[in-house]
Amino acid sequence: MLTKKELRKEIVEARKNMSPEEVAEKSELICRRIVETTFYVKATDICIYMPIRNEVDVTLLIPFAKKDGKGIWIPKVIGEEMIFNAYEEDKIEISGSFKIRESTSEKVLVPDENTLIIMPGAVFDVKGNRIGYGGGYYDRYLEKHPMCSTLAVCYDLQVVDELPAEPHDIKPQMIVTETSTGVGGTTPTGAGGTTADAGGSI
Repeated sequence: MLTKKELRKEIVEARKNMSPEEVAEKSELICRRIVETTFYVKATDICIYMPIRNEVDVTLLIPFAKKDGKGIWIPKVIGEEMIFNAYEEDKIEISGSFKIRESTSEKVLVPDENTLIIMPGAVFDVKGNRIGYGGGYYDRYLEKHPMCSTLAVCYDLQVVDELPAEPHDIKPQMIVTETSTGVGGTTPTGAGGTTADAGGSI
């Protein structure tokens, strides 16, 4: 089995080779699947991320979330920690050590059981294990806020049969690709999704 570092490099490189048209088409399919899940329907606050390097473009969810009256939040890295600030179109700028679009809004999310966190990642397996980008920001955030629902997004090409998992790794409760809505890790108390959401298997 390849190491986490080797898998991450291999899959991110494959994703990098996707065309803009392919990214747009598959991102739209994924986002349309997300809005049909119980996780999305029950959430009052949706935490997305600002995509880079051909990640699934979850900003396509913004019009849906606005129409549905949901709060929209995006991550901001402060040192070793991550918070979520309100998404406001006139308060977005490229900043931080990773040169990712972040919000300058002073509104900071106070998460609860109605919060849905949509997670990016480099590689996933059919059991819901996830390899991120090595920073551990989502793992630390969710360790502090276990009441949040979690949904990860990726392309089919990012899903492998098995990953080397570690005890501190937090599995998303659901993983959505362009062809599948599959259940990932165990659903914690108060979460909004169930196996009834699964329209396929990954």
